[in-house]
Amino acid sequence: MANEKKFERRLAAILVADVVGFSALVGRDEERAIRAFKSHMSVLELLIALHSGRIFKSTGDGFLVEFSSVVNAVSCADAMQKKMCERNAQGKIAKPIEFRMGVHCGDIIADGQDLLGDGVNIAARLESVSAPGGIAVSARVRDDVAGKLDIVFESKGLVELKNIADPVHVYCIGPQTLTPLVVGISLPDKPSIAVLPFDNISDEDKDEYFADGVTEDITVALSHVPWVFVIARNSSYSYKGLSVDVRRIGSELGVRYILEGSIRRSSNRLRISAELIDAETGAHIWAKRYDGVLEDVFDLQDEVSTEVVSSIAPEIQSAEIKRVLRKQPKNMNAYDMYLRGQHALHLGRIEDATEWFEASLAEAPEFAKARAKLAWISTVWHYFGKSPSGDDRIKSLELARGALEQDTDDSEVLAYSGYTIGFLDRKPAYGLDLVEQAIDKSPSFAWAWASSSLLYSYIAAADQALERARVALRVSPRDPFAFRTYIAVSLANIVKGDYEALLRSGDKGISLNPRAINFHYHRAIALAQLGRMNEAENARNLVLEIDPGFRISEYISYCRDEIGVSDGLNVPLENGLRMVGFPE
Repeated sequence: MANEKKFERRLAAILVADVVGFSALVGRDEERAIRAFKSHMSVLELLIALHSGRIFKSTGDGFLVEFSSVVNAVSCADAMQKKMCERNAQGKIAKPIEFRMGVHCGDIIADGQDLLGDGVNIAARLESVSAPGGIAVSARVRDDVAGKLDIVFESKGLVELKNIADPVHVYCIGPQTLTPLVVGISLPDKPSIAVLPFDNISDEDKDEYFADGVTEDITVALSHVPWVFVIARNSSYSYKGLSVDVRRIGSELGVRYILEGSIRRSSNRLRISAELIDAETGAHIWAKRYDGVLEDVFDLQDEVSTEVVSSIAPEIQSAEIKRVLRKQPKNMNAYDMYLRGQHALHLGRIEDATEWFEASLAEAPEFAKARAKLAWISTVWHYFGKSPSGDDRIKSLELARGALEQDTDDSEVLAYSGYTIGFLDRKPAYGLDLVEQAIDKSPSFAWAWASSSLLYSYIAAADQALERARVALRVSPRDPFAFRTYIAVSLANIVKGDYEALLRSGDKGISLNPRAINFHYHRAIALAQLGRMNEAENARNLVLEIDPGFRISEYISYCRDEIGVSDGLNVPLENGLRMVGFPE
């Protein structure tokens, strides 16, 4: 019939995850169980995005994800189970949340955003036979990832799965038994603090982004105070939704003080409750409540920041504190859209973040920080093999320069615009100058330290790059976005010819972000230089599977002509790629 609906068929890897005994958890404490599940999902969603997955269905206590790569699907499942094991070990929860997961690759039918077919059905049945905290995969999946992932599979033989016609050969990845060690980090030589995610106690769950955004703004405000060492937002947020002893957090992050609290937004009213705690003793220093209308949000943030600094560094005068606090946007709609963009960015939703920053800028063209971050987003695609060019490059450079024309006092504007210009306009030295200015203004700005490390690596200044990477990792020791820092470390290791260190940084980078193809090049080079040619060839083949069109000449030309990478890095990089046997 002419109007008959047509379905799209395609091959896909499907991951199905479901919480073990969620009904019992809800029956025991409904609100706590739901909050815990949502906080875990905010972490798992980022891992899914970093593995190029797409959640196409949520089931209340589980989710289904589509991948175009079987390797990414299994790697993602493994990473999520490890992360859940880590979070359960950290939290003080009588009954931790555990997932069962199943992965299958097969033919699926697309019905709008939903997916149907045997590929989905078999993955769902595999999930049901996996152990709590474990992963079950089909033989097809196991065969596809053989030799590509450092994962041990246990054969369960042919298994009869419910409503599946033929038995399926099942392989299992056992439950993780990781018990993270509490490794203490020494305190810095000045007052130090971590701002934990403030709880959203608004009536609307959708206000989570607002609570996260306000917390981040307080963190950024504190980082502008050069006399205080502040742990970066990305590391503090690794504790979101967990009930962890503040003394343990202080030890793991290497800080003396912890700030925690809650945010309630009701209509046009806003309440911020904050509590400052001594992380060495667990003693509560003060607890205060700040009330106002929504338009007062920036004043309330500054009040919290001023109160904190006055408590942990009383020798600093309030006038000095106020002098370093930033100018804030006047348009609340633009600020709200900016916070939504930040929230999307932290979940790895790059396209969504782009749309929100564009909307924020349309609402308030003078909002320099939104302009700078929108400019920078185009550089992110470089790590995923989608380099900006043509009109996109020109637009990003115009945005970055425009942001600098609007505001050169804000460290975020300086850093994001500086890195964008340094990267896209082949001016690493000029970009470095701007990023270093940002660091001078905000010594606890981890993103700027990482960006400085990258730019130094592009000009083959390996020692400077490694030193700045060290600082970035100290300011943000639990950062899921630390892959940027490890790219700089890898490039510096190539310049220095330290291939043992290159293998370590490449492996670490892949564990953080397997989509960043750079790490796969680096790992192949390291293995070849260390004489492990069989492993190097396997790594090369994986790169060519991800990017079949990869050519040494095109890549080196891009690095030299489009980014401005110096010969001090390009020459050993080119020689290493050629040694591995990549196509010319």
